[in-house]
Amino acid sequence: MENMQKTAMQVNWILLGLVMLVPGLLKLFVMKPAAVVDMLSAMPFFGMAPMLWAWVLIISEILFGILILAKYQLKYTTIPPMIILLVAAFMVYWGNWGNLLIHLTLVSNYWLLGARKK
Repeated sequence: MENMQKTAMQVNWILLGLVMLVPGLLKLFVMKPAAVVDMLSAMPFFGMAPMLWAWVLIISEILFGILILAKYQLKYTTIPPMIILLVAAFMVYWGNWGNLLIHLTLVSNYWLLGARKK
């Protein structure tokens, strides 16, 4: 049983790193930053400086995805992804209960990963 838990935590850690890294790379290379700026422009809080927030989002997703995959200071590097996912959950997916719950579930997984002693 202990071996199964260890394997499950390893898989969780890798997937959580990829949950940040892959969307960040997609925003940078596939969607392009202009599409992210357009998306953020429609949101009241981010509408003032959407270009700044787009780059903060893209760089954060890539950077923290890499740091999580490297298991670097997980107690701290899991906090920004939690914030990103909470903002997305309540500003983008409010009313879309399936996506809202998926984002909240991911937040709880980052919390668990960061709280785990190692």
